[in-house]
Amino acid sequence: MLKHLRHIGTLLLVSTLALPTALSGQSAQAVEEILQTSVALTGDAAVLDLELASGRSLQIMFNDGLVLIDGDVVGRYAPGGALESAWRDLLRGASLGELGSGWAEFSGAEYQSADATAAETIWAALAPLAAGMSAELAEEARVEAVAEAAAAMEEAAAAEEAAAAALEVAVRAQAEALEGLAQDEVIAGGLVVELSEVKGLARQLVRIGLAPELERLLNGDLEMPVRIVIEADEYRLAEGAELDKMLLLVESDGVLAGKVRSNVLVADGSLIILPTAEIEGDVIAIDATVTNQGGTIAGEIRESLHRTPVVVAPAVPRIRIGRHAPSALSRVTAGLGSLAKTVAMYLLFGFLGALIVYLFRGHLETVSDTVSFSFGRSFLAGLAAEVLFLPIGLVMTVLVVTAIAVPFYIIAFALLSLLGYVSVAHAAGENLTRRRFSWSDRMRRANSYYYVLNGLGVLLALFVGAAITQMAYPLLGWAHDLLIASAWILTWIAATSGLGAAVLSRAGTRRTYARPQELPELPADTLAEEMAPPAGAAGARRRTREESDET
Repeated sequence: MLKHLRHIGTLLLVSTLALPTALSGQSAQAVEEILQTSVALTGDAAVLDLELASGRSLQIMFNDGLVLIDGDVVGRYAPGGALESAWRDLLRGASLGELGSGWAEFSGAEYQSADATAAETIWAALAPLAAGMSAELAEEARVEAVAEAAAAMEEAAAAEEAAAAALEVAVRAQAEALEGLAQDEVIAGGLVVELSEVKGLARQLVRIGLAPELERLLNGDLEMPVRIVIEADEYRLAEGAELDKMLLLVESDGVLAGKVRSNVLVADGSLIILPTAEIEGDVIAIDATVTNQGGTIAGEIRESLHRTPVVVAPAVPRIRIGRHAPSALSRVTAGLGSLAKTVAMYLLFGFLGALIVYLFRGHLETVSDTVSFSFGRSFLAGLAAEVLFLPIGLVMTVLVVTAIAVPFYIIAFALLSLLGYVSVAHAAGENLTRRRFSWSDRMRRANSYYYVLNGLGVLLALFVGAAITQMAYPLLGWAHDLLIASAWILTWIAATSGLGAAVLSRAGTRRTYARPQELPELPADTLAEEMAPPAGAAGARRRTREESDET
């Protein structure tokens, strides 16, 4: 019966919408009808030819700034102006069979005074046809409205039928639940998980594929275990059965006829509470449907205010990937590689140091003496230079006058750093020579090349030790780490103090903070040996030469 009434209503609605269309069609018959439309668009011309039902034809042409109607000039237009653009848009619409809609846009546009006269003439020529085009548009709109209304009625009818089918299914499910169940609790399909500890609750939820935000809803209510039913086709609690756990249904449909001694939470599912059901807590719904058919709820039915996705991807079990220890051969190879890099570094700085000694020995010795005599002051000056390097460079870059000097500033800083590091090597080699050899040996080895190469060996010795201990890393791993860290710290201290000494001495041109140059003092025993008379055959020959000289 309802279906027939719906069909009758659809027919009445369609008839009501179609009646104005018929009436407008009768009135449109009195309007002159357009039988054929022809359009010609070129670079300079835009022509519209209309054949009317009365047998006459109408031609409107835009050509090289002139507007012609049936060959007569009726006005002018600005080439490329608003009128020509609107006219060409009208003709493009007419070529697609949309002359009515194009005419509505053309007639509703505003034009400048130069084009207004031609536009009025075109309106006057097409005025007898305007009513027909408007009626055509109205008829098309009414036809579309009728079709949309019919489709909406069909969709509504289909939705009502689906709702009726769903209601029948729900009634059937209720009837099956009331028929008496052989079991107290029935779970068809899905996953059942029970949680009983508050500690690490969020992590446990993520592990089973649920959002950790549920901890906020469960944490305060976890006075008893929680039974979580995930993606079950159906969950039933029979009449007379008791569940002494909190119930959480996720993407599951449930029917409760028994007693739940805690809260019930439903997420992305549905719950039917039958008259025999009893819930001693609240019913919490998160994007779910809860239907109470007379059951007893001690609390209330409430919805979560913060909608968050409940189901997430289950946590992937952690996989421990075994990593094999490097073989002895690979450790030796890595150690030899590090040793080769250290040797290459020694050769590079040795070459640069020899070049500096050859070209700027005096400057190098001044910076070296500054490091030896004023080490603390040199280190602080170098540290200040490193801290101020970037700000000074930025200021020079911003200022237009000094921006061109920024590359020279960077090069000068690099050269000072190199000079300082080599000077520290020179100082280290000189001090090592003084402590290691006697006075006579020191005199024979008093050579800046020797000092620089010796000092570089001292500065890079820790890198050599780190490379050697790397070959026995599992056994001497702590030694390798300690040596490599100490090597880099020593390198930074040497570079910083060398840079500061170069700054204080103005690249080796001032000895203000360097130790004064003194002539070496000969030891007393050495002087005694030099002054003592010679003995033996050598002494006899020496005395003979002295006597002959006196004669």
